[in-house]
Amino acid sequence: MRQTAEPIMLSLRLRYTRLIVAAFLALLLAGLLVAAAEAYTLIMADAHCHSSAAQCGDDKRVGLVLGCSKKIGPYNNLYFIYRIEAAVELWQAGKLSCIIVSGDNSSPYYNEPRDMREALVERGVPRELIIEDFAGLCTYDSVVRANRIFGADKMLIVSQPGHVRRAVAIARSMGIDAEGYEASERGMGRSSRLRQALRERCARISMLYDLISQREPLHMGSPVALPQPDAATPN
Repeated sequence: MRQTAEPIMLSLRLRYTRLIVAAFLALLLAGLLVAAAEAYTLIMADAHCHSSAAQCGDDKRVGLVLGCSKKIGPYNNLYFIYRIEAAVELWQAGKLSCIIVSGDNSSPYYNEPRDMREALVERGVPRELIIEDFAGLCTYDSVVRANRIFGADKMLIVSQPGHVRRAVAIARSMGIDAEGYEASERGMGRSSRLRQALRERCARISMLYDLISQREPLHMGSPVALPQPDAATPN
């Protein structure tokens, strides 16, 4: 009986050892992917992201405001508010020729671009110089469509610091002359910042896949002309 039990125990130990090794290798691979995505984003984008309008240069660029929900439940979404504030600041500083608001409109009851456009108009940005991209379902799609559908080859992308770096990294990897403008994160709770940081780590790994595979956005379409830069003058 003892002789029969010993091979079984040995087999179980070997199985557990293999599981532990496999789990360790999976964690190691995940760590390497996170590190690679972080390093790539830093190299491609860090020097091209700015926290004040004065740092953004003198040339007017096409603004690309990345979408998010206007509200979280019954509460106003600070990410949305601060992105609008940042875009208005750039407009008033004369840094933008026009603005693309790119986000999700996958439901008749949910329209990020429309919410952003109305918020910008309320803050004094001319309605005719705001272009809605209703198929910006993710950051990669927003950047690719801004370039290939709307013809923006010099962009000033607006979002929070972590997000805008990923967007700039995507754009510059595709040869697009993109700079980033950091919207505020003030007043964000610790749990909100942690969730956003974890989400961003995963999104940057997805970014590497998108760039390597050169995938097409889910929705493309016919080119849309942007307003002429000379038409953009702050009120």
